[in-house]
Amino acid sequence: MYIHDSHVHTEFSHDTTKKGPAGFDLTVQTAIEQGLSEISICDHCDIDDILDGIYPEFPAEEIKAAVLAARETYGDRIRINFGVELGQPHVRPEEARALIEKCGFDFVVGSLHNLRLCPDFRFFRYDLMGQPQLDYIVKRVASESREIVETGLVSSLAHLDYIHVKIESCGASIDMNRYADDFAELFRAMIRNGVALEVNTSSLKSRGFTYPSTEFCALYRDLGGERIVFGSDAHTANGVGQGIEEAAASMRALGFKSQTVIRDGKPTEIEL
Repeated sequence: MYIHDSHVHTEFSHDTTKKGPAGFDLTVQTAIEQGLSEISICDHCDIDDILDGIYPEFPAEEIKAAVLAARETYGDRIRINFGVELGQPHVRPEEARALIEKCGFDFVVGSLHNLRLCPDFRFFRYDLMGQPQLDYIVKRVASESREIVETGLVSSLAHLDYIHVKIESCGASIDMNRYADDFAELFRAMIRNGVALEVNTSSLKSRGFTYPSTEFCALYRDLGGERIVFGSDAHTANGVGQGIEEAAASMRALGFKSQTVIRDGKPTEIEL
């Protein structure tokens, strides 16, 4: 199988140093050792209206230099793409567009870590909320994720169940299937705009399922969705590529025939 990990973090992401070694060269070397064919380096760049724009300052030139150096050293063994995980680009779309045009990314992953005028989802006490409050938040997640898709700035949409994990990690529980209609609208927008669905494997080892769930991936497929990418969302070198072959098997069982690989902003389909 051609293994492309489309969502890899390095030491340039603000949240990697606490979790283990994430050095750029070590990450690439580990990907090669694990038999990966291609990786997309997508370090965090969050744009929001809590901390007034891009925060922290995104070291695009340093990351690009590291990618180019890695291509020189390892390019005969693995393909390395220069990407970004762009959080909340719908909040300041012109600022996000200017960053993309300036940096010339191969691949832009869109993500939602917080709603407008709210802190990151991990800071909420969901166990103190009632069902109406939970409903409001999750429906807003679907709605604002759709806004990200409709900016036309992203190639894929990452970890749609991020809110689900944060709710459960707080000791609360929620049935995501009650929001199937809301996420169906999001999936239709993704299909219209050519945005790939990321099958995020970061939870497979610890929780036994991908983000989004198999049920939501099946819903996307039933609505006519075809573009999927696989991402480990690795924040340490030893997490690169983890779970991708297992997730690919699950997607084949749902009827997906190929994975989408984004290079120079252009999609290529590779058989699963």
